[in-house]
Amino acid sequence: MRSTALHGNGLSVLAHTLPVPLWNSALAAKIYGRTLDVVCFRRGDRPVGIWVCPLDGGAEAPAAQRPYRLLPYASPWVAPELHPLDRHRVIVSMTTTLMDHVESVELPMDPHFGEAAALIEAGAVALCRHTRMLTPLSGGGFRAAYAPTVRNHIRAAEKKHTVERVKPEEFDFSRAIVGQHAAAVAARRESGIAVSRESAALCLAAVDGQGVCRGQAFVLRSAGTAILMHSWFDSSGARGVPSLLVDRAIDTTVAEWGVTAFDFEGSVLPTIDRFMAGFGARAVAYPHIRWQRSDPSLTPEAEFG
Repeated sequence: MRSTALHGNGLSVLAHTLPVPLWNSALAAKIYGRTLDVVCFRRGDRPVGIWVCPLDGGAEAPAAQRPYRLLPYASPWVAPELHPLDRHRVIVSMTTTLMDHVESVELPMDPHFGEAAALIEAGAVALCRHTRMLTPLSGGGFRAAYAPTVRNHIRAAEKKHTVERVKPEEFDFSRAIVGQHAAAVAARRESGIAVSRESAALCLAAVDGQGVCRGQAFVLRSAGTAILMHSWFDSSGARGVPSLLVDRAIDTTVAEWGVTAFDFEGSVLPTIDRFMAGFGARAVAYPHIRWQRSDPSLTPEAEFG
């Protein structure tokens, strides 16, 4: 195994020929603008690993971290046909190559990533985060997993609201992204619209009888998974709107995209996490990695030894 950092349009050529998730696509590199693209090659120069790592910080001390949360995850892709031992080696190779080029790493993996041991072997600390995943969705029976309160909320909301598809440009990012400065909101709006141009996004709006929008949901597609990236609702007289929007988002993405999983993207807020669990979405853990060249306390031995 050998890993290298690509420059120019090398990533675009490779990513279009491989089933990489959205956050390892050429579009991801374009959205972030500044990335370190690590590729692992096997015999015959066959690419078996790709990792688009967003960069922040100055040129003298670059950090592999997202300046803004433009995409839900930032984990590496590894060829699925590889033996588990080879998968492990690919991740170790790419992680050490990344560490050779940056001063620190702060990146979230994804719920399908299963190589935390390789990250730790390379010298990173793997913290536990979680999301909520509803799967399987095939067969149209996903609503059987809903809690009775969720079904009640949906029925109440659909009596007073209709759900319409709207253009991503019409999504109110300022209401969905709270507590962040204007530059962050603008960057996330721009990235959402860029993803939508690649037919990898869905925007829904709940409208009441007076034509007033009471809530919206913005969903991304990555391979066979739909990801609830942003949402908001007007709590004034809008009982059940969040549940209605999620229900319609699941139904639409199953019917049109053929997804087999719906990722709520998790939340550290207990009330929101319980809301997600109400749809029957199970908690799925994934590693969030940290590493810093100049700080020996950020090592697996210091964290767990």
